[in-house]
Amino acid sequence: MAEPAEQEFLRSIFLMEAWDTVAALDRAAATLERAGGVDELFVVTHRLKGAASLHGFSKIAALAAELEDVLGARPPDARKLSTLAGHLRRALDAVADGAPSPAGTGAEAARPAEAAPAPASPGVPTARSPRAAAAAGASRMSADPLRKELETFFAGNADVLAYFLPEATEHLEDVTAALSALERGPDAAELARLFRAVHTLKGAAYVVGCVRVGEVAHRMEDVLVAAREGSRPLTPAAVETLFAADGALRLMLGLAPDPRASVTEVVAGVRARLDVLLAGAPVPAAAPPPEPTPAPPALAMPSPLAALASAPRPSPARVEPRRAPRQTIRVNLERLDSLMDLVGEMVIGRERVDRRLDEVDRLSASLLASRARLAQYVADYERREFDPRRSMPVAKPAPAPTVGLSVAELFAELEFDRYDDAGIFARTVAEIAADIAELQSELTAVSRALRDDIAHVHRITGALRSEIGRARLVPIGSLFGRFVRQGQEAARAARKTVRFETRGEAVELDTSIIEQIVDPLLHLVQNTIAHGIETPEERHACGKDATGTVTLSAAHEGGAVLVEVADDGRGIDPNRLRRRAVEQGFAPADAELDDNAALDLVFLPGFSTASAVTTAAGRGVGLDVVRTNVRRLNGEVEVRSVVGEGTRFTLRLPLTLLVSEALMITVDDERMAVPLNAAQLVTEVRPDDVRSGPRGEAIVVGDDLVDLVPLSSLLGLERLPRRPRRPVIVVRGAGRTLAIEVDEILHKQEIVVKPLGAFLQGVGPYGGASVGADGRVTLVLDAGALVETAAGAVTAARGEARAARSRAEAVAAAGRPRVLLVDDSVSVRKFVGQMLEKAGFDVTTAADGADAMVRLAEAAFDVLVTDLEMPRVNGYELIEDVRRRAATRELPVIVLTTRAGDKHVALAKSLGVEHYVTKPVEEHAFVSLVASLVSA
Repeated sequence: MAEPAEQEFLRSIFLMEAWDTVAALDRAAATLERAGGVDELFVVTHRLKGAASLHGFSKIAALAAELEDVLGARPPDARKLSTLAGHLRRALDAVADGAPSPAGTGAEAARPAEAAPAPASPGVPTARSPRAAAAAGASRMSADPLRKELETFFAGNADVLAYFLPEATEHLEDVTAALSALERGPDAAELARLFRAVHTLKGAAYVVGCVRVGEVAHRMEDVLVAAREGSRPLTPAAVETLFAADGALRLMLGLAPDPRASVTEVVAGVRARLDVLLAGAPVPAAAPPPEPTPAPPALAMPSPLAALASAPRPSPARVEPRRAPRQTIRVNLERLDSLMDLVGEMVIGRERVDRRLDEVDRLSASLLASRARLAQYVADYERREFDPRRSMPVAKPAPAPTVGLSVAELFAELEFDRYDDAGIFARTVAEIAADIAELQSELTAVSRALRDDIAHVHRITGALRSEIGRARLVPIGSLFGRFVRQGQEAARAARKTVRFETRGEAVELDTSIIEQIVDPLLHLVQNTIAHGIETPEERHACGKDATGTVTLSAAHEGGAVLVEVADDGRGIDPNRLRRRAVEQGFAPADAELDDNAALDLVFLPGFSTASAVTTAAGRGVGLDVVRTNVRRLNGEVEVRSVVGEGTRFTLRLPLTLLVSEALMITVDDERMAVPLNAAQLVTEVRPDDVRSGPRGEAIVVGDDLVDLVPLSSLLGLERLPRRPRRPVIVVRGAGRTLAIEVDEILHKQEIVVKPLGAFLQGVGPYGGASVGADGRVTLVLDAGALVETAAGAVTAARGEARAARSRAEAVAAAGRPRVLLVDDSVSVRKFVGQMLEKAGFDVTTAADGADAMVRLAEAAFDVLVTDLEMPRVNGYELIEDVRRRAATRELPVIVLTTRAGDKHVALAKSLGVEHYVTKPVEEHAFVSLVASLVSA
């Protein structure tokens, strides 16, 4: 068995994984709404059950099994998931507090007695009976502490009132409209609209610190969740109660002031009525809608609540086709005026273009007339001169000498020669040619004027697009205020003293970007408090001020906005990151990582430097979410740190997502786009400029040696013959710089980037696509993904070299059997791996089937031990691939899983698996089984 120190280490790994599961269950409501959300939750729950069984935590494994059963229902019960997640959280807290042994985690630690009420979740008050709520309200008729609390909160947070109150007003308007529609009858679309409004209001209230408003909204959300699941239908009485809750929220926010009403009593009564709705008997989903029933008689409502409940409802809107709710933004009147001015100029420009087009039509008609006239004259001339049907003219006798003719008669004969057919035709053609030349001159002038008018229209449309983009911009300062408040609460919880400084609050970002960077910035602030800032004692020992400083700043840089989260804490030690990466299996022991590459490890999923697992740190979640969310915005996140001085996270974000500029390039006759904000340099490289770098070819950019990689090799395309001067674009992404060689750089172009969709998401280093004016689809390259792909290519090349060495070492050390252990659970890999290593086996681990395929291609193994349910490539697919390859067809396979069903065993045996072991395993028996397969 493991030594106490090793056992504690394995327990900490298990807790890290278990807290990941709790975090996933906390997001269950949002996850279940996504396609494949149930499968996602099932995988993490199944993984927890296997790890808990393996470590001997039988009660936690039983809770995980219950969670699997709930997820197996259709649809899953979100309330049961939330309840079981609470039980799981308390069980994990008991284990983290130092339970004497895994077996000691009994039912009392995992689940409270059924008779005792479950402790309420933070921020959610426990349910009270209606009679108790009314009695409590009557006992406080003489005072209104809730009103005083709310007034104190808003008086001390004027900035919150500035942005939260308008947002809450919009959500409450949606609530009222949706309830009015639901009064007319059930409507799934209106119910979803109501749920979104209440859910968003609840989240906003909790974020700004207005907990009392969040609690009421949370109660309403619970009622709506039950209604959406079909367990508590929205009866007229329920709609009436929700109307009362809507009125109570308006009263709390001062939107419907009533000095005579007691806010405390009104809110208590509303919460009690909502509790009655939640405690009602479930109604089958297939049953018809129940008859309208009055409010429960057990509730004795105070007079202010009765007055509120009996208040007249907004008159129902006239029946129109319902539209999906749309997000709104507030636009400054000055910007609207600018938009209207541009629209006026656009109208004038359009009229000028219309007038030019009329002139073009007139000139076109004149040209057609001249053409018809010329054709007519040519036809007449041909008919007179070359028509064979006409008789030849009779030859006339030679004219007599001009003797005796007068001067006038002689002149008439001379002039008569000009009016023959040839002369008339020549003069007519000359006239038509002159007319056409004049029309051509006019057409050239009109074309020039039309081009100028169109250029003017283009300038107006550009300005209009810019103004529309500015109308979507909102100051980032309001966002900073939220994080300062939450950061201070996190600092108090961690017993640290922190001072927050903000800069660049007036910097504006697109509202859609603001909404999507809330979570990344919140993660960074929490990470700074948990990992960066030291305790006052540690800061005193280092000669620092006891109060740490966290700086939130924003600034423009080129066409992007830089948002920074910096602290003056302990910094990040690259050497410690390297050690942790090796300990946690993220890097081999012989990996060569420079400081920048080591700092980049903090963005890996599951990586954590915390020494203990807490609710704020140690679970390895957070910073990988930051990079993922920022990448979706075509942005980048970088980290710089100095040990003992502090850390700085920098988010580089685009100003807007509407239209972006890109460099159009070609690679193997494929046209692609590189975002302009990712391109640092565009140049041509001669053979003399290419250097030999540590990872292959490189060029000098400034004072740095930057890797040079052909883009065709990264994309798997055919590489054209090299030219004397190679077009190169230097891009920056994922915190590093890379020079990519392309076939041709075409031009700069404004594009509208569209997402690739869920099916193609993650395929290749692409951030989206754009459709050109010719209908051609152009893929937009993601600079960060390009850098990571290039690093992966170098790693793969090194891996091939290591594989060759490992094969040679395997031949030399044939006496030590090699085992490939495949499981997506870190704790399982550690536990079983140590078990086999102590028995003398050389163990290589893989996180899933795809990782295992790479390992099998690099080296030969004697036994394969694999789990079944894993991301990317599951165990069955891995076994099928192993049996399909000639080199691994005879490799012995052991399935190690918690799945003991007959159908799972039968499927494995159909793939040639003879050894099927269920978790937990008995060490001696399992080691003996592996040894027998090696000896065979």
